[in-house]
Amino acid sequence: MARVILRDGKIAELRVVHNGTEDAAILRQLFASASKDSLYLRFFHAVREVDAKVLEDMLAGDGENRLSLMCVWADRVLGVGNYTRTGEDVAEISFFVRDDVQGKGVGSLLLEHLAQTAWRYGFRRFEAQVLYENNKMLQVFAASGYEVRRTLKSGVIYLDLPLLQTERSRALQETREKLATAASLMPFFQPRAVAVIGASRDPNRLGHMLLRHILEGHFQGTVYPVNPIATAVAAVRSYSCLADIPEPVDLAVIAVPAQQVPEVVEQCIQAQVRGVMVISAGFSETGEAGRIVEQALAERLRGVGCRLIGPNSLGILTTDNEVSLNASFAPHLPSQRGMAIASQSGALGVAILEYAQQLGLGISSFVSVGNKADVSSNDLLQFWEDDPGTETIVLYLESFGNPRKFSNITRRITRHKPVLAVKSARTSGGASVSNFPLLNVGSADAVVEALFQQTGIIRLDTLQELFDVAALLSSQPLPKGDNVAIVTNTGGGAVITVDALLREGMQFVQPVIDLGFETLAEQYRQVLPQVLRDPNVDAVVILYAEVGVFEENGVQIAIAEAVEEVCNELGEFSKPIVTNFLMKGDYRVRYISTQTGRIPVYPFPEQAARALGKVGAYARFRRAPAGRMPDLADVDTEAARRAVRQSVERHPLPPEQPLAEQTGNQMGNIGHRVPVIPLASDCVVETLRAVGIHFNPQINPTDGSGLTWLRLSMAHDPLFGPVLKAVRLASTPFNHDAPHSELKAVHRLLPLTDLDTASAVNELLPDLLNLMDPLARQNLGEIFLRVSLLVDQVPEIARMDDFILQLRVESVRVFACRMHAEG
Repeated sequence: MARVILRDGKIAELRVVHNGTEDAAILRQLFASASKDSLYLRFFHAVREVDAKVLEDMLAGDGENRLSLMCVWADRVLGVGNYTRTGEDVAEISFFVRDDVQGKGVGSLLLEHLAQTAWRYGFRRFEAQVLYENNKMLQVFAASGYEVRRTLKSGVIYLDLPLLQTERSRALQETREKLATAASLMPFFQPRAVAVIGASRDPNRLGHMLLRHILEGHFQGTVYPVNPIATAVAAVRSYSCLADIPEPVDLAVIAVPAQQVPEVVEQCIQAQVRGVMVISAGFSETGEAGRIVEQALAERLRGVGCRLIGPNSLGILTTDNEVSLNASFAPHLPSQRGMAIASQSGALGVAILEYAQQLGLGISSFVSVGNKADVSSNDLLQFWEDDPGTETIVLYLESFGNPRKFSNITRRITRHKPVLAVKSARTSGGASVSNFPLLNVGSADAVVEALFQQTGIIRLDTLQELFDVAALLSSQPLPKGDNVAIVTNTGGGAVITVDALLREGMQFVQPVIDLGFETLAEQYRQVLPQVLRDPNVDAVVILYAEVGVFEENGVQIAIAEAVEEVCNELGEFSKPIVTNFLMKGDYRVRYISTQTGRIPVYPFPEQAARALGKVGAYARFRRAPAGRMPDLADVDTEAARRAVRQSVERHPLPPEQPLAEQTGNQMGNIGHRVPVIPLASDCVVETLRAVGIHFNPQINPTDGSGLTWLRLSMAHDPLFGPVLKAVRLASTPFNHDAPHSELKAVHRLLPLTDLDTASAVNELLPDLLNLMDPLARQNLGEIFLRVSLLVDQVPEIARMDDFILQLRVESVRVFACRMHAEG
């Protein structure tokens, strides 16, 4: 089954239609309840009862020759779609959608999932026949993003859809999912009526605290305590059960013992509650028995189209004036706008919320996702992407649910909103105490680093770094370049600052301006306007250390006046300023207030420099054009896929032979155990040639006159999908008498864009790129892109090893490659 979200926010499921009496009866009922017009448009003639042969064809799907999917919501079948093979790589597709849900996106979802499945089975094209007057179905195909070709003949439109995904089809699918996901989360972020189930009269119990916080946060809707034995809780009339509440409930907050939660969930379903948040603990975080109960709860709610936050959540809040909901354990509703926070650790998330308020950082919303049985960080990201009150998104992560979707979503968001992430459980020790343990911590963290780099996420190692960067983003503009001027009265602080800036990829403008120890306020006031006006300066770091006379207040006033002078002169000011005041006492980030905003003051110079460096890296990402997948010459992915499939058919493999037993370990622990077939060398040569990668068998591979050697490998990670690893070797890999250690290794998630490729090559070869001819550099980048395209368009390829490249001044030579395909 696959969970899908309809256009109106309802949660439905797509599942394969099985060959049995139950599904046959379901389909019969679907057609029997349809209007005459819908049946006519589907079958091209008047239908009283659908022919038994048609039903038999829908029930006999195996994917290889035909397949049927049905869309189910709340035990109702909303529609069915199926394809049937009509040629070697062609299938005919058709749909039928209930009259009352047409226009809700059911047909589009069926088309997307059938196309993805058919592609996996080797189909290259869909065909369809649609009556000329069937505008709704024609719109489904037109809005799919596929390059649809149409031919009209005798009142019937014949459609031809190449299944190769385009940028347009991907973008349309992502937009549909984003809008539908946002709609499904409205019961949490914009509820009109909230029920707190388990609201106790004891002020120390969790249910009472939640109710009290909702009331004190001035919730703009209605809150209903539910308590079977109390007539009132916190001076609010209480109800014995959900069924007694006089209006529809949008959000039910459940704070009862874990063993009572299934019964309460059933009450929510009967009351048609649209969103459920389970505060109660005692589920998957406790072991297998709890996981089974949690999974059953999620499936039960999903079956009726209701969304779930938790279990083991510590709540949600939103500061939107129209809502003002604090259904969390944060004691106060924070100030509006600014950061949206999602945390897998509830207690840590509440602490983050409290500290953000102490630093004066505004909050748009906060969600403790708990065990993520349903609503995940990916869902929240899609809601916050277009939320006008959210300017920055903060994530505390211990694990990923669907990293590939996370990558697609964050690539969009980071182009206009910064995303800050603290990803913990990076070591085996940390993973062992997490509620979300990872199997392969070392390999996974390298891939996570690649994921964050490719998507433009600002990765922070500590919570302190998180707040340092958040303080800067909330108060200062992004730098337009990497050149940083330093104005200081402490030479030692300047040295620390320069070291930190250079480590973060920034540059400092020489010379450092050292003001000495006398008349400091006056000197800062005179020097700073000149520095701020300098067109060669993109950002400014101001350091101040107290020496003898206490001048902190005077220096702060001088800095504020200097900034205001330049702002008034230029009409705007677009250079970030960070300051460090080495003072005793409070070690939190503070601010210097000016008429145009706030300037962050950090307790230590390296904190200021690191924060600026992180923001500078993000600004570089924003300045760069969005990565694209360029069109490459001499590429025939159909020929490559045909070669691989034919080789697989010629070499059947017993299914018990797993991948791990046949290949080396160049990808570390990355890879999953699936039956694979090692492809013959002639097939590998033919496959690579089809995408424009050619061997040079005449060249002596032991020739050591090249600049360096690279080894590429690819494996499918069970979480992250296909991952490319590129290694720079210390010596030729063909000299088996000498060790060939790794000088540098980089990971990238596939598919690659041109920017992903450029960053990988720059990391591997910072000292050699200028020595290579421009054409050789271009060819090297294209090899990475061709490998990415091959893996993306030939899904049968399970693994690549020992893809050896020799880099020379004038050329890049390919010597070897081993390839495995799924059996």
